[in-house]
Amino acid sequence: MRAILREIKKHALIYLLFVKNSVMAQMEYRFNFIGNLAMEGGYLLVKLSYVVVVYRSGVTIHGLSPDEILLFIGTFVAMTGIYAGMFMINMYQLRPKIKDGDLDLLLTKPVSLQFMATLRQADVTIFSVDMIAGAVMVAIAWSRLHIPVTLATLGGYLAFFVVSALVSYSLFLLPQILSFWLMNTSAIAEITDSFWDFNNMPMDIYNRWIVAVGVFIVPIFVITNFPPMVVLGKMPPLYLAWALALPFLLLYLVRRLWSKGLRQYNSASS
Repeated sequence: MRAILREIKKHALIYLLFVKNSVMAQMEYRFNFIGNLAMEGGYLLVKLSYVVVVYRSGVTIHGLSPDEILLFIGTFVAMTGIYAGMFMINMYQLRPKIKDGDLDLLLTKPVSLQFMATLRQADVTIFSVDMIAGAVMVAIAWSRLHIPVTLATLGGYLAFFVVSALVSYSLFLLPQILSFWLMNTSAIAEITDSFWDFNNMPMDIYNRWIVAVGVFIVPIFVITNFPPMVVLGKMPPLYLAWALALPFLLLYLVRRLWSKGLRQYNSASS
């Protein structure tokens, strides 16, 4: 147990260094940083248009009030900050690293190659803008719905938010790992990325067959629907059990596929 805790602590400290280096690199070109900040702010305004439409129309979705829908949208925006700010930038660079043999340098490091290759960079602009905006929306919805701030509610939401982050990391990394075998995986990556926007509204807007696929087959709906459902008391026991098991299943699958793919890797020197 102590060895595991030491490894976790070591990788956590290394990740903080990764974030620090990313901030320094982005702040070095301040005009680009400000431009990226403005661009992300524009994207955020587009996302907020969903909130405006919901409140102006007073629409309800399967019994969900506008305030409850805001809780889902806020979770989607915050989770977008996690995915786009922490994971996506690394996943998009994984394929060229594999094809060009650039993993050679990372292979020499005394830490997990998967950790280095998939978490080395962070886009602080996207992360900060979306996380702050998402947290504000969740807080407003939480207050308007008069949800008590207790260990059960806040702890449950945060726990399932972590589950959602693990699912998003694993689910969107899987198609990128295919780069070890395929010459071009950009089409696959674009298709999987397009699934992300399915989460911008509660999954109840879709029919039950799409919901079933999005929860159990391609579990995209788990990412931004389950944390609000826990807080609102709308989590069926089957979904609860699936949410607890899914991160471990996906992380195991990612690790096995990564290990197999690495055996197919040809370094730049070979």
